Amino acid sequence: MLKSVLDLFRKKPATPETAQKASSAETAPTQESQPVRWLAKDDPRNPFTVEGYDCLRFVSTMRSTTADERIATSFANLRASLGQEHIGVLPENAIELECRLAYPSGEVAEGALFKAQQMEDKWDVYLYGDRMYFSRSWTGVLMYAAGFIATSNSLTINRVWVPSELAGDPKYFLRQLDYLVKSHILGRRIPHPLPADFERDMQAIALFSLSQYGRQCCFGTFEETLREDITKPQPVPSKA
Repeated sequence: MLKSVLDLFRKKPATPETAQKASSAETAPTQESQPVRWLAKDDPRNPFTVEGYDCLRFVSTMRSTTADERIATSFANLRASLGQEHIGVLPENAIELECRLAYPSGEVAEGALFKAQQMEDKWDVYLYGDRMYFSRSWTGVLMYAAGFIATSNSLTINRVWVPSELAGDPKYFLRQLDYLVKSHILGRRIPHPLPADFERDMQAIALFSLSQYGRQCCFGTFEETLREDITKPQPVPSKA
């Protein structure tokens, strides 16, 4: 079994779940919507180098519920799962996409890398052998299986399997996978990708972001997110 993986994977789990397939049945806001704002990239309130939709306040104040008792029971039962049911399994009707997504490496035990703690968390992430498994926290549906190669100083995802019905825009799903690694596993606050053909409506984007990424997300963008310079440099405090 592979022992060398992402250094920061040992951080305490954050809390989301994502997926096109399960989103329509999963998230229902139960309190009044909070503001969502569009920020240009040169707006001083925007900490990122891309323009987009600041939805942090929205996702931080909304609550996700379900009227389906079976889904509520499923979520509760899955909190005890170690994800071993996914070992060697691929998403339904999976197709394989080649990629190269590189991250820093280190030591980590196999098992859960990220577990949803409440229903506003939309993903569970596991690692076994040379694969990571990304499943929806409410239903346990496996959305991504990612194969990787680890060296002494990096971990590179070189292939990913997704359900065939989600493969219409491969670039978007690679961006989403990269976002899940950086946000849910590495604990970074970065922009999340939005599908290129999604409507430019603030409320629709806010609800989509909540259903896909839960309280982990903060800022949706249609721009390229597969980049390292997506966060603006922090000013160096002047010495007194």
